[in-house]
Amino acid sequence: MERPMSQTPSHSNWVWPRLKLCGVRSRTPFLVAARGFCLVLWLWACGAIGQLKAIDLQLNLQRPSMDRWMYPFNFEPGIRPVAPTFASFDPRFDTRDAQFLIGWDTDALVPTNQPVARYLFRSVRLTLTVVGNSTFIYDPTFDSYLTHATNSPGYFVDTDPGRPIEVFGVGFRGDFSPATFKENSFFGQLNSINSGNISIETRNAYAAAFDDRGHWIDIANHVGQHNAGWTNAPFEVHPWAVGVTAGANPGELVPADSQFTFDVDLTHPRILGYFQQALSEGRLRLMVSSLSPATQVTPGGTGGGGTGSYPQWATSDNLLYDAPRLQLEGVLVSEEDTDRDGLPDDWERFYFSGLTSNPNDDSDQDLASNRIEFQCGTNPTRADPIPIAVQNLRVLQIEPEGTVRLGFQSKPGAKYRVEVSFDLKQWRSASGEATPGNDGADSVIWKETDPTVPPTSRFQAYYRVATE
Repeated sequence: MERPMSQTPSHSNWVWPRLKLCGVRSRTPFLVAARGFCLVLWLWACGAIGQLKAIDLQLNLQRPSMDRWMYPFNFEPGIRPVAPTFASFDPRFDTRDAQFLIGWDTDALVPTNQPVARYLFRSVRLTLTVVGNSTFIYDPTFDSYLTHATNSPGYFVDTDPGRPIEVFGVGFRGDFSPATFKENSFFGQLNSINSGNISIETRNAYAAAFDDRGHWIDIANHVGQHNAGWTNAPFEVHPWAVGVTAGANPGELVPADSQFTFDVDLTHPRILGYFQQALSEGRLRLMVSSLSPATQVTPGGTGGGGTGSYPQWATSDNLLYDAPRLQLEGVLVSEEDTDRDGLPDDWERFYFSGLTSNPNDDSDQDLASNRIEFQCGTNPTRADPIPIAVQNLRVLQIEPEGTVRLGFQSKPGAKYRVEVSFDLKQWRSASGEATPGNDGADSVIWKETDPTVPPTSRFQAYYRVATE
């Protein structure tokens, strides 16, 4: 085995094995994104769907199946009529201190246990109602973590008043899951970073998002912590949706009974995958969060100050204001394929408004044909990272400093080169070390050692293997 060479191969030198893509054999160059989550997610997406008929998903869920104010000092879990969301810059608590967990069980409305790639979405909207008059300032814009004067040396002042209301997914710990965490489940455990009766980042259900590496993480303290025991560096988190309202203008105090709507960003493939998986499991959970401080005169805050200057939301137990509502539009794809091109009719109509698409076309020019896009659950009209489930090229590990470890099968006497791209268009040889793997005589482990590639860029990189 030789280390990758520098010259670029001709198209004819690419290894063209018969790869197993989502259970379908295809002559496709092995290409994989260095995003382990996508690999796992879309491997699960492939499978049989039986004789399911197409179902239009037009859900207008007026009340959640469960909701819970996720606050450590909530002594009435599951029955409180109001759920405030606010931040605390007290070093004893999570920065995203008070969160609002909302869940819908959809198993009685939408068939479950189908391959997640068959759940297609046009829109997902959450609607919440404000309780309490003029208690917080309306901010419909994203705020960087650098606008919070916690422990970030790059701090800068937020240019507009208030803090946005944000929606994320929900993560679980302590052996809990969407099925087992209930309205009255235990909030969380103490750990070494605590102050007697509460601890940091230990809640059993928490606001979660995907970081730049594709890891599913608790975002409770991403803006930084002053606690001496907390050594994690702050990092940017982009919300899945930011709340907007017609009840106030930006910078104004929000009146009671105003409704906030949150339109989820489904263009992000991992966010889309979260909703697809949730419907397949029959349980969708969302977390509402705000970094409006408990008093808007704390570091990074803006506004009139005083206590209680944060949003408060009506729960399903509120008798005076509307409960949280979820609207979801999409389709659950059936097997019907009247033109026998390997692409289900519902899938073609959803993306192409008809049955004229060719399964071998690469409609978005991202090196994946329409057939592969369907098999692996990606959008054929948008050049996304390609989570192709290949048999002999895989991401083994993404190490903390950004080093990527790939594994693939080799042939005796063959010479290989690994190439890297950051846009799926321009490719170049990638420096690395190749060593025998431990899962077979012809297995190879390749570790990237290219010093010219910034570590953060490696999490956005794509790799392919060529023969010399």
